Amino acid sequence: MHPVEILARYWPFANGSGRFVDKFGKGLDLGSGERLARTSDGFPLTVFADEHIGRHILLSGKFDRSIVQTLLDRARPGDVLVDIGANIGYVSACFLSNVENGTVVCVEPQPGVVDLLRSNMKQFDGRAKICQVAISDTDGELRFHVNSQNRGASKVAADGELRVPSISALNFFGSMDRIDLLKIDVEGHELPIFTALESELPRLKPRAILFEEQVGLVASDKVIGRILKSCGYATYGIDKRLLKTHLLPISSAADCQFNDYLAVLT
Repeated sequence: MHPVEILARYWPFANGSGRFVDKFGKGLDLGSGERLARTSDGFPLTVFADEHIGRHILLSGKFDRSIVQTLLDRARPGDVLVDIGANIGYVSACFLSNVENGTVVCVEPQPGVVDLLRSNMKQFDGRAKICQVAISDTDGELRFHVNSQNRGASKVAADGELRVPSISALNFFGSMDRIDLLKIDVEGHELPIFTALESELPRLKPRAILFEEQVGLVASDKVIGRILKSCGYATYGIDKRLLKTHLLPISSAADCQFNDYLAVLT
């Protein structure tokens, strides 16, 4: 075991192992293509060894685990998680391995990545449903750009080199009768999803929504913040300190200093 891997896997603090891996593990040769990793939660996960998420999981056994724990802390036995932007399935697998009788709907449009997602979910005995589609504001197709160094950062883009199938968020959520937890990680394509959720949140009432947002739309006077507030949610920024992860209430644009947020039904 390489010293970087030893330190990353036995990191003594709540947060910071990811930055350690980024700084000291970036130049390590971990091979290329698919490799089987053992996660810190105990389940195996096949990753792409030569890209960002795979490197983190191979070296530390986890990827942004404090964010995942924020979601798991709100989970109950038998919950249904909808994981939009599931990538290779790390968040979904953490949920299924920690939540008794939980089930997941995994949404991922990327060719190749979705194949690995399907493979990784097989160990959970049919508790995961895979949807190879992008959720947006239209049914049909969207252009999609693949980031070869970090497939987790791939996204819907007007000049994308691929075409992927899409479904309108309104139709997607309208077809569901239960969501207990919702995770949204769509690299800047959050707005059409939340716009559709405005009509569906009062019916579905997921207990918590974990999402990325980086342009300040979470403030109470901005679009996403207004939607969440009108549907009865309090929103918090996820502040990852070295010793502990804090949830800080979001109100104004000045509060929106985070990459990750949690909306909790009040």
